[in-house]
Amino acid sequence: MNSPKTPLTVGIRAAVGALVIAVAATAVVLVSSIDVPTVERKPLVLTADTTQNTSRTLVCDGGFAELGADPSHPEVAVPVGAPVIARAGDKAETRELTRLTGGPGLPEVLSFGGDDPLAAAQLQNVSTETLRGSVASACAEPLNEQWLIGGSTDLGVTTTLNVGNPGRVPATVQVTAFDEAGQVDAVQTAGVIVAPGAQVTISLNGYAPDRARLAVRVSSTGAPVTAALSVGHRVGLTSFGVSSVDRQAAPDTRLVIVGVANSAGDNQGPSDAGEGDPYPVTVRAFAPGGESTTASVRALDGKGHATDLGVIEIAPDAVGELKVSTWPRGSAAIEVRSDVPVIASALGSAERGADHDYEWFTPSPAITAGETVAVPVVGQGVVYVAHPGEGTVEVTVTDAKGKAISTELSPGSVRSVAVPANSTLTATGEVFAGVRHLEGADIAGYPVLPATQRDGTLTVYTR
Repeated sequence: MNSPKTPLTVGIRAAVGALVIAVAATAVVLVSSIDVPTVERKPLVLTADTTQNTSRTLVCDGGFAELGADPSHPEVAVPVGAPVIARAGDKAETRELTRLTGGPGLPEVLSFGGDDPLAAAQLQNVSTETLRGSVASACAEPLNEQWLIGGSTDLGVTTTLNVGNPGRVPATVQVTAFDEAGQVDAVQTAGVIVAPGAQVTISLNGYAPDRARLAVRVSSTGAPVTAALSVGHRVGLTSFGVSSVDRQAAPDTRLVIVGVANSAGDNQGPSDAGEGDPYPVTVRAFAPGGESTTASVRALDGKGHATDLGVIEIAPDAVGELKVSTWPRGSAAIEVRSDVPVIASALGSAERGADHDYEWFTPSPAITAGETVAVPVVGQGVVYVAHPGEGTVEVTVTDAKGKAISTELSPGSVRSVAVPANSTLTATGEVFAGVRHLEGADIAGYPVLPATQRDGTLTVYTR
């Protein structure tokens, strides 16, 4: 039986408890005030080279697909032929992407190791009952975000978007389109699934009909993808032009579009459109991010002369346009400058007799000083190199046997450079290069793409 607690017992226990707490607190204060010896050791830092035993992938877009070629399925783009692929650089393993429509000219995937220079491009002569002309494009590395500008969905014009996934997992692709008035409702193409090892084709005519100008953002999760536009243009029942539109990796405040030409209507003088070219060079620009800005446009020629072509007014989320009434003779490149990053493209034309064709030329990425770039040249292709900067630059082309030929470029100039098959190009300063195919009433072109830059090291801190 427990004995009752007396006031004295309770008081003694409380006093003892208070004493214990006081002693503990004093000990804590004393310990915290004493300098205790410590040992400091910096973490071990290891640096790993992430470029070893890695591979790169290039995707060639495949055969041109004509929207509405099958009357029973007017919403389906049907392949109408196979392109010829030109390569330059090291050897690569090849495979093909599948597509629902099958047909000739399946997209080709090139895989190769490390930083070995390799590039590829494709050219196709299109000839159907309703379309004719040439299309060409650079084979590109997959990205998680890319931009395209060109084409339309006006009367007589069809524009399709090709998205390829060379990876091993599905890609969820978000397509956002913009026109001359702003952003187009993205409900219909939100979350397009592209299976691994496959290509899908999206009709922009069904998604954004009756648009005079188009810019498209393609972003993906799950796997990076490649994207390109195919444009077919008819006037009544007569073909007016075909074009492939290469992607742009990112907007920039300075863009250089190399290889632009306008041979349609040469020596014809004034037309129904008045003084100037009957089919003017057209330059389009778009500023991602909803900003309004202006972009200045000038043409470059082989003598280092720059001709101001005008200014593009760009409204928020809208595609701006400039029509060049008369293309300066001898010019072969366009420089676009803006205070905010933009994307841009330029439409050039060719004509002979009753046949007409056109091409949307896209900007070329910069080739930095000392960088070695493989240059693929398609049939009848001519390589143009632009140097919009200051000072003289020496450009050297080295063929497969190691023979090198150098050419000097004066400030602000662009000129053609002889490039044999399977050659590489280097320069002593920053330059931009593109390939133009121009033969009779056929015109096509594509940018020379340096390898996508990758971070070559990974720093690891061990514990």
